[in-house]
Amino acid sequence: MRRGSVIGPLILIGLGVLFLMWTVWHMPISTIIGTWWPFVLIAWGGLRLLEIIVWAFQSRPLPRSGVSGGEWVLVFFICLIGASVWTVQNHHWMYGGPWRGIVINMGENYDFPMNGVEKPVTGKAPRIVIESFRGDARITGAEDSSTVRVSGNKSIRALAQHDADTANQQTPLEIVQQGDGYVIRTNQDRVDSRTRISDDLEISVPKGASIVARGRTGDFDISDINGSVDINSDNAGVRVQNVAGDVRVQLDKSDVVRCTGVKGKVDLRASHGDEIELTNISGPVTIAGTWTGDLQFRNLEQPLRFEGDNVQFNVEKIPGQVRMSGGDFTASGLTGPVRLDARSRDIQISDFTQALDLTVDRGDVQLRPAAKTGAVPRMDVRVHSGDVDLALLPAAKFDLKASTDHGEVHNEYGGPLTAQESEPGGRISGGAPGAPEIRVTTDRGTLTVRKATGEEAEVTFPDIPSRPEKPPKAPQPPPQVREE
Repeated sequence: MRRGSVIGPLILIGLGVLFLMWTVWHMPISTIIGTWWPFVLIAWGGLRLLEIIVWAFQSRPLPRSGVSGGEWVLVFFICLIGASVWTVQNHHWMYGGPWRGIVINMGENYDFPMNGVEKPVTGKAPRIVIESFRGDARITGAEDSSTVRVSGNKSIRALAQHDADTANQQTPLEIVQQGDGYVIRTNQDRVDSRTRISDDLEISVPKGASIVARGRTGDFDISDINGSVDINSDNAGVRVQNVAGDVRVQLDKSDVVRCTGVKGKVDLRASHGDEIELTNISGPVTIAGTWTGDLQFRNLEQPLRFEGDNVQFNVEKIPGQVRMSGGDFTASGLTGPVRLDARSRDIQISDFTQALDLTVDRGDVQLRPAAKTGAVPRMDVRVHSGDVDLALLPAAKFDLKASTDHGEVHNEYGGPLTAQESEPGGRISGGAPGAPEIRVTTDRGTLTVRKATGEEAEVTFPDIPSRPEKPPKAPQPPPQVREE
């Protein structure tokens, strides 16, 4: 005879209660399951024990196993699902590393308008600090202003509307005075890591202010500031325009850094950076880190010091332009001395003055010096593997000694130069004794020296298209209020 059981009906009752709590009292199912799932096993075991006791009093045959094989399978899945939900809710390691994005992306985005705040400041050059936050910030200096104003929109990704509403209430926008400075707080650290908040801030400050900005993920757009700018972020794009003070940017990751019209010095450092564009910089420039995208420099009035993984580049001024893109280095209009050490790049440099010290591991080199004055600077060029093409004006004065260990030599310049070929390499030498020395060596590659016309020596290279400016985000509509 098939033994009966009340377990099946009780499971249906339990499921009904679960969905009733969800639909009527709006209790998240994940919270109910993650918190109360062990009571299902306790109730199940208690009912099974009660059934066996009743059968024993009734002198009925007792089952050989109190729980059937199918029920053990169901118990296994209840434990697996319940423990997983509880772990997601309570273990913070799930929100770090590869798990964080998976768990958070299970939710939905909820948008909230931020209540604008403002605070009067004392002095014409206040220090404005933006505490570490996730999101974008557009900071603008306002002429004749003595107030800090902040507004914007907030996006909250959460598993439920209730969680987003709670997170919104916990993260008010604030401006707090600390000593002679003013701190802008988004209070994102008040919510746990199960909820992701991103703020889009519009900030207006006095024009004489100095900016200290800290971020986790998001972009900074800063313009019209007479003080200094200091940015530190885990992952950010940075755009700075019309800043009278110094600019310092320290990043872990970055897709773009663009500075235009900076009067002070510029210091850029990134562990993993992509694009750089610097234009009209009056102070010295220092760049360090790993940059793999398109790098552009125009009209730098003081020295540039670039220290990268594969390139080291020092120059006194850049009245022209320099571009590094992929495996190419292209420059025109440099004021030396110039020092370039590249691991694997094709080099094109034209219209440069004073000394050039160039070392290339692998890559072709094209040099066309001093187009406007006809003067030839001293050059020391060393190439391990690659062709060298040197173009000199017919009236130039120089003392040349060039050689290749494995490759051909071509003297297309003519007298006073002479070429000597010797298997497997050759030499080209000659010029005016006492003139600037040009020393060129390539271990493996073709060596060519030729005459350059004025137009060729003044060659310019097509610009790499700049990434368009990031447009401001449109204000988000207020969230819909759910009727209870």
